Amino acid sequence: MVRPSRRRFLGGSALTLATLTGVLAPETDVNGADRPRDLDVDLSAPFADAFLPLPTGDALSTTYAMVIAERVDADTETDPSYRARSVADRLDIDVDELAATVSITPSERGIQLVTAAGGFDRPDRGETIAVGEGDGESSDDVPAEAETTDDLPAGWRLAETDEAAFVTAEGVAAAATSGYLPGPRGRSDSSADDMSERRIEAARVAGRAAVDEVDRFAESSLGTAALPRLGGFETVLLSPDAAGGPVPFSVPDDVDAFAAGFETGPNDLRDIDGTAENAYVIRPAGDIDEIDDETARRLVRAVDPADPVEMDITRTDGVVLVDAVVEAPPEIDREASPDAHVRSQFDRAAGTVTFEHVEGEAVPADELEVWHDGEEVSDTVFDGEEFTAGDTIAVETGLIATVMLRWFDPDANVYDTYARERVDREAFALDYDMSAETVELSYEAERPADASGLRLVHREEGGAHTVGEEFTDGTLDPGDAVTVTDVSIGDSVQLAFDVERPMGGGSLVHYRARPPRVWIHSHAEEGTTVRYDGEESRPADAFVTLVDGEPTDAQFADEYDTLSGDEELVLGELPLGGTVAVEWREPDEPVVVAEHEVVPNTRASIEYDPDAGEITVQHERGRTLPASALELQVGRTPADVQPADELDEFGPDASFTAPVPPLSRVRLVWTGGDREHHLGGTTTARDAVAATYNADSEAMTIEYVGEQPADPERLRVSVTSAGDFREEDDQESAFAAAHDELTTGDAITIDDVGVDDTVVVSVHTEFENGSATSSVAHFSGAPRRGFVVDGSGKGSDGSEMTLRYVGDVRRNADAFQVLIDGEPAPTQPTDETDRLTGGETLSFGDLSTGTTIAVEWTAGDETRTVMEHVIPPEATFEVAYESADDGEGGVVTFTHAGGDGLDADRVDVVVEPATDGLRPWDDDADEVTAGDETSVTIDSEPEMAIVVFNESEILDREPLNQDR
Repeated sequence: MVRPSRRRFLGGSALTLATLTGVLAPETDVNGADRPRDLDVDLSAPFADAFLPLPTGDALSTTYAMVIAERVDADTETDPSYRARSVADRLDIDVDELAATVSITPSERGIQLVTAAGGFDRPDRGETIAVGEGDGESSDDVPAEAETTDDLPAGWRLAETDEAAFVTAEGVAAAATSGYLPGPRGRSDSSADDMSERRIEAARVAGRAAVDEVDRFAESSLGTAALPRLGGFETVLLSPDAAGGPVPFSVPDDVDAFAAGFETGPNDLRDIDGTAENAYVIRPAGDIDEIDDETARRLVRAVDPADPVEMDITRTDGVVLVDAVVEAPPEIDREASPDAHVRSQFDRAAGTVTFEHVEGEAVPADELEVWHDGEEVSDTVFDGEEFTAGDTIAVETGLIATVMLRWFDPDANVYDTYARERVDREAFALDYDMSAETVELSYEAERPADASGLRLVHREEGGAHTVGEEFTDGTLDPGDAVTVTDVSIGDSVQLAFDVERPMGGGSLVHYRARPPRVWIHSHAEEGTTVRYDGEESRPADAFVTLVDGEPTDAQFADEYDTLSGDEELVLGELPLGGTVAVEWREPDEPVVVAEHEVVPNTRASIEYDPDAGEITVQHERGRTLPASALELQVGRTPADVQPADELDEFGPDASFTAPVPPLSRVRLVWTGGDREHHLGGTTTARDAVAATYNADSEAMTIEYVGEQPADPERLRVSVTSAGDFREEDDQESAFAAAHDELTTGDAITIDDVGVDDTVVVSVHTEFENGSATSSVAHFSGAPRRGFVVDGSGKGSDGSEMTLRYVGDVRRNADAFQVLIDGEPAPTQPTDETDRLTGGETLSFGDLSTGTTIAVEWTAGDETRTVMEHVIPPEATFEVAYESADDGEGGVVTFTHAGGDGLDADRVDVVVEPATDGLRPWDDDADEVTAGDETSVTIDSEPEMAIVVFNESEILDREPLNQDR
């Protein structure tokens, strides 16, 4: 069996994406507002596709701390990374259909975005919220309340689930998730609504990035400098804000931004034999000469997951380039180290940190390392041949230090950290004066201390930089203080250790000047509401709500003295077209913390009746509008029948009908503001074409199956293949060449359609300012997926496992064979029908956990696996997190709460972002059953805990930072 190559599928890069979504070539699309735009960066597929819907941080009102792009090669024997599997699971696609992913980590907790490119059909996960004009879905598949919008490219879909929002197209997708997910405690339902809206807006911005309506990250200064040089690597890490990136306190001040290309995935570098070659692009903060060779080497040593053994440094085009030869880094292995419990304690009076062996096995002294402020001091503190229960090791640290005790085996290149301390947080006091925009940091210990190993960093909107060198350049005396100026709302000040690996840095004092969070919503029942969601209590009269610059009749101060969280102000129905803003007037200069344009929250459903040849427009929800403020458009021009012809108002239960030709783009818009606001739309008779593919003759027959006669000039046909795009000459319609008018059964045949090709059928519309082509169907030569599995297969609830054909091309049933665990299934498609047209099912009864169902297609030159599904176990888990006393990490405990027993060697756990890849449940256990638990000790705050089965199936995903 040979799987189709995803590399060949993506050979056309962004051009392939444009044709898959069925839009016009640039020279024929006058407006071009609804087609994905090519990146203005020399970047090959599949990264070109994955970066297409990735906006800049500014477009999402955030700053990117890190961007990770990763190739996913389904044609190699290497298992896809956990990141790729997680993305595939989130989008509900097969992981071997992925070709690349790009994920961002914002500097602040909030919305996270990931994009994907590959050989997958448009993902349909979640509830549809909006579709791009000319989306191509049948009206039955699009909810009546779904919006049709110009913010999305043609053929794209915006949807959401309880956890994420998606914007998807054929072969490309983006998913927006929350930095935390609301849980049953600590978050209200309205807070969950806020996060949902923020996720949806982020997904919308990703769609707008695809059509180049917002700035795209790949075309940013770092993207254009780094991606052409590093785009050929397996994984690319980009840090647009070097001081706020993955290792902010180890990055030299002279570095503004950097990017790294890894020949081998970062998580796999620990397993390389011999060496690998990585590369870096470093952009200086000032003059390029300020980044000397040692500064570049220090950055590489801080960032590279492996250990650099050789570096070649050059300078060109205003950037520093580093080619690094690396070898496998030491790997943490808690199972290999002696099982010892070590406790650390700081003695402020003596200026020492003591490591005490509390219990457990003895540790040979020659396998222990003590690190102090980035230097190994083992030889000066050990006295004896082993470290046993009851023994102590004292390190003279002074009053400011970072120390670590670890076990290290150089032969196996593995280590385990027993204990670490950063002292002394209590020696510092911090005071923020909002009116003066200053942060004062003072040293309040009783004795002097050496502060030369510290950095004071001020991070603001324009980046991060070291300040207060006079405070950290030598000895601190009691009472010494430093004032950081121009600390605006949103800035942060951090006093951190400036040491390299293996210790790494870490902060002593961290303060962020956060603005209060306020949300504005429009509800069908209450109209416009404002809700306070700040992290601290504030006077209610510090907030003023405005409409078009004038205070509203209702204010927070009318109902509350203090706002502490979740207080709500109901403004009711406000004039349409106005702008609602909330000013925070506690600072000297008022700050607008929320803003919202008042547009109708009205939604209209539009249904097409193919028998009558007319649409029915129904008020679905929202406020009542004057019919005179509405316009029904067909192909961007006013329809012959308008709402005002039949109605005075468009409100609940109101509806009207209008005759519309099939294959027409219909929109209902509100025209009462400065710009049109979309209320609803559809494409009539979007399901009016069907296809049949003959693999032997490589011909695709496209048949019109609509019930009303149609204009053949409206239909266009294009063919995409491996690295190629073929469309009709001069956009002459093949349907128009064969038929004067389309009636049911009229067809055309497209020749030379290979099994890896796709025929795209689109509706072409001419209007006053240009034209648009919107795809209505994508018919592939070889089936992509083709089948889905329904039911649990275990029969516990009376359900049974069924296999359902969901392909959009009619195919001979004898071209498919169903396998169960590699053997032909007792029931085959030919037992039910001769031809598969969509919806046919096969029943398999009860199948056990771990059973593999596969479908092979044999009509082409090669036998292809078009679907493979492993029945996962049904088990539930509970996750608990207990933070450490010092707030640095803690313990995450996973408990099997019920359901199937699992083979222990097939169960792994992940704690993001604290763990490196998968962690086995328990090497000593044979089975994981109800009540069993395992714990993971982590050194940083966790965000997500995940249970993974068979290294691919995610059984449970639990957020751990919902209180943030």
